Amino acid sequence: MFGLEKIFSHGAMLGVDIGTTSIKIVELKKKGNHTNLQNYGMLESYGHFERANDVIQANAVKISEKQTAQLLKTLLGQVHFSTKSAIASIPAFASFISLIEMPEMTQSETQRAMSFQIKQSVPLPLSEIVVDWMKVGQREDENGFVRQQILVVAIPNETVARYKAVFKGAGLRLRALEVENLAFARATVGSDPTPTMIIDMGARATNISVVDQGFLKHNTQIDYAGDTLTRAIVKGLGIGYKRAEDLKKQRGILGGAGEYELSTLQAPFLDVILQEAKKVQQTVAVSLSITLQRVLLIGGGANLLGLDEYVQNQLQIPTVLGNGLLYVQTPQSLSVITKELQTRFATAMGLAIKNFI
Repeated sequence: MFGLEKIFSHGAMLGVDIGTTSIKIVELKKKGNHTNLQNYGMLESYGHFERANDVIQANAVKISEKQTAQLLKTLLGQVHFSTKSAIASIPAFASFISLIEMPEMTQSETQRAMSFQIKQSVPLPLSEIVVDWMKVGQREDENGFVRQQILVVAIPNETVARYKAVFKGAGLRLRALEVENLAFARATVGSDPTPTMIIDMGARATNISVVDQGFLKHNTQIDYAGDTLTRAIVKGLGIGYKRAEDLKKQRGILGGAGEYELSTLQAPFLDVILQEAKKVQQTVAVSLSITLQRVLLIGGGANLLGLDEYVQNQLQIPTVLGNGLLYVQTPQSLSVITKELQTRFATAMGLAIKNFI
């Protein structure tokens, strides 16, 4: 968490998740011992279907300040939130995340050692980044020595400045920035110690994260995601992007009668994502001694019909949809869209709930 102002734990807070093709906002408020969902909104940009670079932000395209501020203002004009205080997500590709292992030592010794370790793990001068680090566990290595595990997160100053400009332009008070992986892990896993893989399938990229003992331990990103599947349908069936997207949402990857062709078009690209997930599974088993016990699916692609079963068969790990409402209460009137809130809004929920825990 990179605080830009002092965060007050009273009143309401917005969690703002700026993705590659959408902006999602939730407003949470503490009432007694419960954190309640007060309001939510989402704005999607469909221009990327026709123009590959027409995105809010992507690996090769820096966040567009004016465009994003205008989109935020549009969403704020449609959904009337009661507060202007916000915590925003930073995409994994716009940050540097690394897990450092070092011998057990005192807090002061660790503090001194981290300056050197950060220089080794972040490919930018310390003067050009904002850095936060935290101890996330320890393990015994093959020689029997206890090594502490420290998660380092660094964000370029230029990125922070751009986000400040966006939120100022939209009329919001940006209280803090946080890498999206930490936010959705907080919302869907919390303090649960179960070794968990979280697959966050967005529009243009998929994040594969490992959370153990409630802490983020590994993160990998791959540029295959929901749009990849849509484009496979476009090419295979010779139809428009919007029609392909609708078909994907309606039928998913189920291989039943009348849907076999649709599922076979998408499967090779899903398999690329899951091959990466298998590599992550093997990497954390060998380097961190973590045996994964479950997979949580979140993001816009998580609700694809049949995806949970397909992932479970491929990875041989119990797989379910992630629940971003794990620590948030919602009005009964929203029960019909609970699944969407649990998966698509998981990052936004994790951002806003940080203010109340």
